[in-house]
This record gives sequence, structure tokens and C-alpha cells, in this order.
Amino acid sequence: MRAAVSRLTRRYRGEANLDERMRFYLASRKILSVRIAQQIGCDAALEPIGTMYTHGFNILLTRQSSFARLRFTLAHEICHTFFYEFVPDVKFLPHEIDATEERLCDFGAAELLMPASPVQKTATDYPICIQSLRVLAEQFSVSVAAMFLRLRSLRLWNCVLSEWHRMLNGQFQLSNFYGGKRLPWEWEDPSILSYAWQSQKSSFGRTFVRHEGEQGQRFYFPARFEVQRVGNRILSLWGAQIEPPNCPSPLFDS
Repeated sequence: MRAAVSRLTRRYRGEANLDERMRFYLASRKILSVRIAQQIGCDAALEPIGTMYTHGFNILLTRQSSFARLRFTLAHEICHTFFYEFVPDVKFLPHEIDATEERLCDFGAAELLMPASPVQKTATDYPICIQSLRVLAEQFSVSVAAMFLRLRSLRLWNCVLSEWHRMLNGQFQLSNFYGGKRLPWEWEDPSILSYAWQSQKSSFGRTFVRHEGEQGQRFYFPARFEVQRVGNRILSLWGAQIEPPNCPSPLFDS
């Protein structure tokens, strides 16, 4: 199924800038309008205009926080049109949300916005660190999380990304976890996050992370890490590849 989605999206990729390509994607996949809607129960929805693929679609959006997230959402909804084109007997009848289809549309959106060859060519020039991740996300006009998952799916990075939010009591709570099984992770040394919050600089090191099992037993895992405050959250990379950058790269040229 992924191979089929990859072949379909490959037809629509080009050399134009992202905004031009997005307009091309929308027109090519018969998206006639994109508009803000209230109370649709999700970030976006694809609305068939008629009873056939050729009749076209509207995309309904809720208000979102960033253009990067908006572009990925639009690309995701564009990929849903493939299912309306090739399995209309299913899609034009009342149906439940299909988790497999949602995953394939996420994959297709990544293929549209972050094609494998350019990502591979670009990412090999950068060290594995948060600053690289942010620069790559900006270059491809996607979110940090989307860029990270693309790097993992292409087996360029082998680590996990976590996001931590600071609570009113000063402690930090895991809010998002990408690249592994989400568990109630905690830092053995919570001062690592406190220091990153106060300094707003990247910190590298080694520590243990832990979680409690259902019977109350604790499981500890060694982690080579980088943490950095970005706005109102702390990003953390864990993995064997994480090292302080110590060689010339495009990222750190003066």
C-alpha cells in the first residue's frame, strides 16, 4: 500500500517552490476550495462536492497554529482524494474512519512535502542534533515533528524525540513522544530540564530515563541526550547517535 501511495504522489512532485507546488497539488486533485469551518471535530476534513471523484472536493480546516502544520494537513487531505478516486464504492458511502488510510495519508503527505531523495541529500550534511532538526524542518516548510518522523522513516536518524511542557508547579510533563513507544517517561535527574528551561541553550550529556510498570516496578534506560528550550516547551533527543557537534557543517558555519 505504501508503494502505491508513493507512486501516486511522485507524479505530483516538481521543482517549483512549496507554495506553487501546493497550489498545483490542490488544483490537480480537484480541490475547489479551502476554507475555515467551525466544530468539525478534527483538524481538517475532505468534503466531496458530488457523488463522483470528478465532481471535486472542498477542504474544511479549523484554525491552526502554524503554516508548517497547515501545509502538512492540506497534503494529508489531498492524499485522501486518491481513495475517493480508486475505491469510490467505499468512499462515497457512509463509512468509519479507517486508521490504515489515515496512516497512509500521513505517509503520502510526507512524500509530497519531504521527498526522499532531497531529504537524504540534505540531511547527510548535518549532525544529528536539535538545531539540525529545526533547520531541516524550516527548509522543507514542515513541523519539527514531521521532519523528525521523516528522517526516522528514511533510516537517516535512529533516535527518539520528546516534547516536555512546564507545569505551574515548576515540574515538567511529557506531552509528545515520537519514534518509540509512549510510556510515562521521567528523567532520573529532573534538573536537566530545569537547566535547559532557564538557560535556553542546548545541553548534551548522558543520564537515565525511567518509567514505572503496572506493578509499580521501575525500568531504567541509559540515554545519550540533547535538550533545548524552544518557546514554551523543551525538546529532547535520545539516542546513541546524539553527540555535541564538533566538526564543520553548513549548520555551524560562521
